[in-house]
Amino acid sequence: MYKIGICDDEKSTCAELEDIIDDFFRERGEKCEIQVWYTAESLRNDMIKFRPDVLFLDIEFPTENGVSVGKFIRDDLNDQIMNIVYISHKTNYAMELFQIHPYDFLVKPIKKRQIIATISKILELEVIENKEFKYVYNREEHRIPYGSILYFSSENRRVVIHKRDGSEETYYGKLNDIANKMPFNFFVASKSYVINMKHVTMWKRDYAKMTDGAEIHISRPNRDLFESTIHKYTIRGGELI
Repeated sequence: MYKIGICDDEKSTCAELEDIIDDFFRERGEKCEIQVWYTAESLRNDMIKFRPDVLFLDIEFPTENGVSVGKFIRDDLNDQIMNIVYISHKTNYAMELFQIHPYDFLVKPIKKRQIIATISKILELEVIENKEFKYVYNREEHRIPYGSILYFSSENRRVVIHKRDGSEETYYGKLNDIANKMPFNFFVASKSYVINMKHVTMWKRDYAKMTDGAEIHISRPNRDLFESTIHKYTIRGGELI
């Protein structure tokens, strides 16, 4: 069962979102649990006992903004997995939000098709992350969920899989053999790196910084495609500086 959170001090917005999301899952024949909060403080207090898979979070609150709530989720709760979707009447928050690595940013008034498209993409990505990358080492097959992989690196016929928990796995092979078989959220940064775009926290035209702090070089022939690809992730990709 999916858990969806909605936090907005506009009760009409909460009611609209709740109806759209409830109808969406009902039409899919799936169950979801929806929790609504009208203040950032109440959301914080309940976050320990109810941790949503997707959180629609307003930015402007009377006493505390959604940016600080996002930092609380990422830093204090150490939750890097929750899909945070910011909603706001204003559009000038990108620079503040990129460190929180939200999934998306929607501008009010929110349209039904935007909500459905966002949830559909999140569910699609979840399916992909649960699929497994397979490789053979010492004549044994190994499997790693794509969602656990930050990036691949390669040198001298050795491919290193850098994982979200900080560990690494290595096998003999060529990055080129797997690069074009990766899911849509993986990008070929260069001949030596394939990165998971979901775990980019900051970027320039010629490099991407990953959640583990690694700075991955983007080769010159790939920079235009990288820039256009990361814009598809809106503010999820980071900041252009």
